Amino acid sequence: MLATMMKEEGKKMKAVIMAGGKGTRLRPLTSHTPKPMVPLLNRPCMEYTIDLLKKHGITEIAVTLQYLPDVIRDTFGDGSRYGVSFVYFEETTPLGTAGSVKNCADFLDERFLVISGDTLTDIDLTAAIRFHEQNDALATLILTRVETPLEFGVVMTDERGRITRFLEKPSWAEVFSDTVNTGMYVCEPEVLSYIEEKKEVDFSKEIFPYFLQEQKPLYGYEASGYWSDIGSLEVYRQAQFDLLDGRVNLEIKAQEIAPRIFLENHVRVDSSVRLEGPVYISENVHLQAGVEVGPYTVLGDNTVVSSGSKLSRAIFWENNVIGKKTEITGTTLCRNVRIADCVQTGDGAVIGDNCLIGAKSVVKAGVKIWPDKEVGESAIVTTSLIYGMKQTKNLFGNSGIKGIGNIDITPEFVTRLAAAYAYLQKPGSKIALSACSHPFAQLLKHSIMTSLCSSGIDTVDLGVGNSPLIRYGVRSLACIGGIHVFMNENGDEKEIVLQFIDQKGLPISRDMERKIENAYWQETYVRNLHHLGELHVEHQVQEAYLRALAEQLDVPSIQRQRFHLLIDSETRFFPTFLAPLLHDLGVTVTYGAIQDGISKKKADLGIRLDKNGEAFALFTEEGAKLSTEQLLALQLLACSGRHKRIGLPVSAPAELEHLAGLLQIEVVRTKVAPRAMMEVASDERFHPLFDAVYSLMSILSYLAQEEKPLSVLLELLPACHMERKTVFCPWGAKGKVMRKVLEENKGKLLELVDGIKVYDTNGWVLILPDSEDSHVRVISQGATAETAATLASSYARRIAEYQ
Repeated sequence: MLATMMKEEGKKMKAVIMAGGKGTRLRPLTSHTPKPMVPLLNRPCMEYTIDLLKKHGITEIAVTLQYLPDVIRDTFGDGSRYGVSFVYFEETTPLGTAGSVKNCADFLDERFLVISGDTLTDIDLTAAIRFHEQNDALATLILTRVETPLEFGVVMTDERGRITRFLEKPSWAEVFSDTVNTGMYVCEPEVLSYIEEKKEVDFSKEIFPYFLQEQKPLYGYEASGYWSDIGSLEVYRQAQFDLLDGRVNLEIKAQEIAPRIFLENHVRVDSSVRLEGPVYISENVHLQAGVEVGPYTVLGDNTVVSSGSKLSRAIFWENNVIGKKTEITGTTLCRNVRIADCVQTGDGAVIGDNCLIGAKSVVKAGVKIWPDKEVGESAIVTTSLIYGMKQTKNLFGNSGIKGIGNIDITPEFVTRLAAAYAYLQKPGSKIALSACSHPFAQLLKHSIMTSLCSSGIDTVDLGVGNSPLIRYGVRSLACIGGIHVFMNENGDEKEIVLQFIDQKGLPISRDMERKIENAYWQETYVRNLHHLGELHVEHQVQEAYLRALAEQLDVPSIQRQRFHLLIDSETRFFPTFLAPLLHDLGVTVTYGAIQDGISKKKADLGIRLDKNGEAFALFTEEGAKLSTEQLLALQLLACSGRHKRIGLPVSAPAELEHLAGLLQIEVVRTKVAPRAMMEVASDERFHPLFDAVYSLMSILSYLAQEEKPLSVLLELLPACHMERKTVFCPWGAKGKVMRKVLEENKGKLLELVDGIKVYDTNGWVLILPDSEDSHVRVISQGATAETAATLASSYARRIAEYQ
């Protein structure tokens, strides 16, 4: 019926199945198996895609191949067994999604559909094609809604479905909707003319953004129905559970002998076996006496489960043999696995092809065992064999990698991380290293150094330092990058922070963070005994930094003023580091807690220095603490005549932009991420908003020139009425919340630089999802403190309701 409708309603269609993916995040499932061939209920994932295309009348199909191509060819042949016709196009080098389709250009002489061979979906393709035709679209993206949109392209459309905004793999701060690109596209043949031949080109990164920029008819069809991108081990398991629960409108090719209990042919089940649905049991499975098969278990062809064993939420591929009295819970087994008697396996464990697990052994939850491994009798496996297990979330957060010292961040962890980082560099590259004075941070630095050198990377040890110092050092020593380690001791837990710096002295880009994460998860390392890296020690960077900083100051004015400062800082580094500079400037310092009293100490200023040297709090001679906005305004005044351009985050008040204009400083509005702000003036040796010592000395220079106490200057600063709130929001609801904010504020003036900024007659409010915690930040500005508070409270309430 659907096929007839297709012919009646429009042009004939062809399709391209993208089947070249390696599926690195699915390893060890994909160590010997292409991603489209991983089985779902005993059938290759790609077979469901074929069935869906055929259901909608599309039978002429191109298949793009790259990783283990013969496995796919040998399984599907010319497609005739499935009622379709296949033409294969193999890539010898990666071409990207668009480049792969361009490689099929000779076959695609009419409108075509692009679909992935490694997703599970029942989306109505006929409706999507009809929508494409009705809008005379050049390309139509099939869209769906997901809870966590970070790994997809987030898309926004107008009321007619025309795409107005597209962002591939956003951070949480960039998420403006939970509506994402499924990777399924309806395209006119003309699309191919925009793709270069034999080059790596991506639809999401290059072609669709170009169409958007050139105002080509690019549309988005928001589909209902089931869609799952089989991108992780957890999603792989869940897709099968969803099939068993009947959530996917696709045929299950087995007999349903009881509600949600599916059996294929030639199954032998002892009369004492207990089956609790939903379960799927494939051909030639033998369940011996006393076996218990619990819910959400899938048993592949030729599986033997010996007497007395218990299975629950277990996913088995074919040809597995399970011994007696073994308990397998939440574990995935690939092909030809032999598990002996009395074994226990835990939730989320994965055992690769051809493994042998000895009697009475225990495989703990989350452990991954790569193919062809043997676990001895009575062994307890607590860590993955050969390859480490993938982290459950991104390694990098807002400001590097954080974790509890010697629990999350260990010498073993940083050794593997440094090896992953080294893999991405050219042999002989030079990396700068520094750490705070804490002994454990120094120990981790040496672990990183050893790992980099063993990977053929030269290292430069800058000794004890902080982030501004390593940024300066990387640039002055012409390093390709740097790593800084420091211990944050503010809370009860001692948190280690690892910061990665690029060759310009900026925090590395999100793209580089992803590359490091991928290399770490895949354990893609390079070890070369013939090309070891060299170790250099460079302890003159502190002196060079202080000399360069002093050149930026009005030293005579500061010397005349004879400042007395109360500095609240960590005691192991700053007093020694600052001593020569402060001595040359004629500044007297008392080190102690701010609460000891600034006026009591007869100080002109109170300063609380962040341990890592990036931020600081400032107090007047009367003990009043400057607000975030007051300090920012003062930093702008201190930049006058020294900096021509500065990055201000979208969360900063408009008054500061006006002030910068009066000071003839060009302001560029950026994301709130440090890199985004620093990039605006990437050639600067010092970044005033991220270098506490430089910024403080610049403020002293300004105060000396003005010859006024700080409390008097504060009265001249513009008044800014700001309010900040934090609203709890589960990770899975963030995309939905951002979409609702957009929908509710249609027609209003919006800014989507970072989060969603909504302008109101009374001010503005910024909605910013946090990338590290399950909450959303609300920042508002109003004409008065009351209006700012009202705006923030109003949106905080709505965010809670949207969930």
